[in-house]
Amino acid sequence: MSIKAICLIGPTGSGKTSVAFSLARNVKGEVVNLDKIYTYKNFPISTGLSDSLKEKGVKRHLYQLLTPAKTIISPKKYAKMIRKVCIEISQKGKVPIIEGGSTTYFPALYEENKKKIFIGHFVGLKFPKNIDLSAKIEKRVSIAIGEDLLKEIRMGIKKYPNSLIMKDCHFVVPMVRYLKGDISLKLAKKEVVERCLGYIKRQMKCFLQYKDIKWIEHNSSKPAVTINEIDKLLRG
Repeated sequence: MSIKAICLIGPTGSGKTSVAFSLARNVKGEVVNLDKIYTYKNFPISTGLSDSLKEKGVKRHLYQLLTPAKTIISPKKYAKMIRKVCIEISQKGKVPIIEGGSTTYFPALYEENKKKIFIGHFVGLKFPKNIDLSAKIEKRVSIAIGEDLLKEIRMGIKKYPNSLIMKDCHFVVPMVRYLKGDISLKLAKKEVVERCLGYIKRQMKCFLQYKDIKWIEHNSSKPAVTINEIDKLLRG
């Protein structure tokens, strides 16, 4: 494998998706999914996958593989799937860009890379200092509701009530309680924010164990700055 992959990770809402696809367009790359929840079909709004699907002009891999009723692909198996796809992308002369924030899949991917290196750089995106994360997540919730989040969840309650997404997805669980009349919409939104904040803490605790991740402070209003920083790492 002559062209090594780039692995772009970070916490939920840090801007990984936009940066990964922008980078792919700059370096003639293709994007490979590292998010457990993005391997599922039928819930693009609930999972946040809709952001990835809006990105055009870049080939993507390992998204929407499973129906919601299926159990997750095991971490070891998925890490091998990523390796295989990255080799195939490299053989076409393209740059594999692995993108995601899964604390389930990243450790397995890291161990898979240690067996025989196919990832050349691990790059982490972190939030700018003094960012109001609660407000940022609240805005994402409002956007998702405007994109028919509740309609999607109603479908899930009817068709896939016992699926991982309905039982575990941060945007879904509180909204199910709201739709069942257990809590108000205001409280459901608050619970979404709290669940996301808690997961962000767990993500960073996981990722900070890996000392060879190069961290970049990413301001979503200045994406070109981040792309330039990554470019320096790749050239350096």
